Formats: sequence, structure tokens, C-alpha cells
Amino acid sequence: MKVIKKDYKHGFVELIPENIDDLYAIYRILQIGDRIKATTSRRIRRKEEEGRADSGERLKMTLEIEIEEFAFHGFGDNLRIKGTIVSGPEDLISIGTYHSLSLSLMEKARITKKEWRPIERKILEDIEKSSMLAQVLIVTIEDNTACISMVTQFSVKIIKEYAYSVTRKFSDEKQHTSEMGKFFNETLQILKDTDQQYTPQVIILAGPGFTPENFQEFIRTRDSVLSGKLRRVHASTGGRVGLKEVLSKKLPEKIAKDQRVAYETRLLEEVFKRIGQDTGTVTYGFENVKNALSMGAIETLLISDDQLRIDNISRRMEIDKIVEDNATMRGNTVLMSIHHESGEQLSKLGGIAALLRYPIKDN
Repeated sequence: MKVIKKDYKHGFVELIPENIDDLYAIYRILQIGDRIKATTSRRIRRKEEEGRADSGERLKMTLEIEIEEFAFHGFGDNLRIKGTIVSGPEDLISIGTYHSLSLSLMEKARITKKEWRPIERKILEDIEKSSMLAQVLIVTIEDNTACISMVTQFSVKIIKEYAYSVTRKFSDEKQHTSEMGKFFNETLQILKDTDQQYTPQVIILAGPGFTPENFQEFIRTRDSVLSGKLRRVHASTGGRVGLKEVLSKKLPEKIAKDQRVAYETRLLEEVFKRIGQDTGTVTYGFENVKNALSMGAIETLLISDDQLRIDNISRRMEIDKIVEDNATMRGNTVLMSIHHESGEQLSKLGGIAALLRYPIKDN
């Protein structure tokens, strides 16, 4: 995310989303009633064309709309926003009419709010800090199955998951070798296509047995660029289960510095570990977290991002205060995406939890 200008005093931020994570961060920031100004296109009908459904010319223009609806579609890399037009070229449009726009990558947008909440400012700060972090491609491979996934800052996107028909080795070794070669070749081609589309800085290759090792050697002799990005690690199985195992390890985070998904996965695992061990150094639920904060006991505060849009305004204000007070007490705050499994699990715990500096008793 490139932030061009921040002016919280006058209520606006100008920014340029550079990737899908930036679009999702903007989605988390937006609220009904905010205004967004961006380049879009709109069909303009001349008077002589009125009444014809297919008439009019679609023109590119800059409009500002007051937001009434918005939706993020991760698989389509699409943030759609609908509202009433509050400013634009008045010779072409009517103020107060409805317009829908899709926020585009690499194009400037201006977001204006009556007030920027602390939690919204933190989202913006986090995405600014992490804009240079690598995307990680994870390949979990076992025997004749492969799962290829892109781990970005807020999500895990399964690119391809499939099984290839391979003869069992002891029945026909020559045929087995030939079919494994075809399996490796198809997987390599998917990796090349994915690398071209997403340009990950790191590719983690994981799985049990000799298959990952053999595939790494296969890549080494055919594509030096991809080979240079590979980091091979052990996983006890392939597929999505193997992917989850890789994410739970510290290696993805070490390689990509602070990859959000791996970080959040480990934090949630630590929450459940401490709950299971009854250490007293974890708490969850709104009132319990407030109590822990009042004692200065919070080391890491976890909030699922669905809490940003709860209907209860007074509760939202209390969450804002918790975030602000936690920062004052030098506690860490992590906003967790419900587009990832960890955020979903946290949401089921009430949307808020905390890892504590020392044991306390809940109310």
C-alpha cells in the first residue's frame, strides 16, 4: 500500500492499493457513510438516446460517492462499492444518483470519514509496514498428490489441488518413473504460471518421504529461477493438512519475516494451548479482556476483524478504547482476518482474546 497523504484532522487519507492484501485492508477500514473518491467508468446517455437499454457511451471519470454497500470478493480480487454520488463532473452526472465502482489496483483513492477510529488507523499502519513483505507460495506434495497455495498477508488461497494417476512402483518400475515424470512436469508448469502471475519471493516445498526431494531435483535441472526460490521443509503429510502443518511452524515466518497468516495461526494455537493447560495466562470474551486490561496484564490482544462492523455502536466504541488503552500500556494488538481459519476460530470465542503477561483469575 502506498499512502500518499494522511490528514486525520480533516478526516481523509489518499492511498494507492498495490495488491490484493491492500484491497482487503481498505475493505476492513470502510464503514457505511464514509466517502470514497476514485476513478471509475459510467454509462452516459444523451437525451436523444434515452429509453434505449443498450444506448449511451461508457466514460472514464473521477467520482466521489457516499458508501451504502460494499463487498470484498477475495477469489475475484475485487472490492465493489455502491453509494450515492456526492461529487463529480456535473455536466455528465446527477448528484445524488447511485453508482457502483470497483476499486482498482495501482489507482489513487481518497477515503473520507467523520472520524478515524484507533482500530482503523492501526489497520492502515499495519498494511503500510508490511507492504514490502514477500508473498509465499507453499507446495505440499506426497506420492501422486499436490496442493499449491499462495499465502498472502491476510489469506491462504488454494491455487490448485489435485491427484495424478501413477502406477505403483513395485508393479512396473519403468511405467512408474514415466508417470512420475509427467506428474512432476505438470506440477512444475503450474508453479511457473503461478510464479508469473504472483511473483512470490519464496516457494516452500513440503511433504513426507522422498517425493519433495525428488521434485526439488526435478526443478533444479529445469528452471534455475524457481529453484533459487525453493525452501524445502518436512511435513508429515501432503494436501491441505500438510499446508496447515507448514503454517503452524515458524519457518514461513522466518523466511517471509512476518507473514500474517503464519503469525496468526501460531497465536491462536498458543491461546488454545494455554486454555488447555489452565495456566491462567490467557483470557477471552469482552468482559474478561476488559478486566485483564484494567490490571495491565495484556501482552498480546487479539481481535477478529468482524468486530469492526458489529451493529452495537457503544460496544464498538468500547473496543476502540481497549485498543487505545492497550497501546498506551505497551501491549501488542493483532487484528485477525476472518477470511482465515484463525480469525474464524477467534470469532467463535467472542471475537476477542488476550495472551497475558502473568496469571489472573477471570471474573
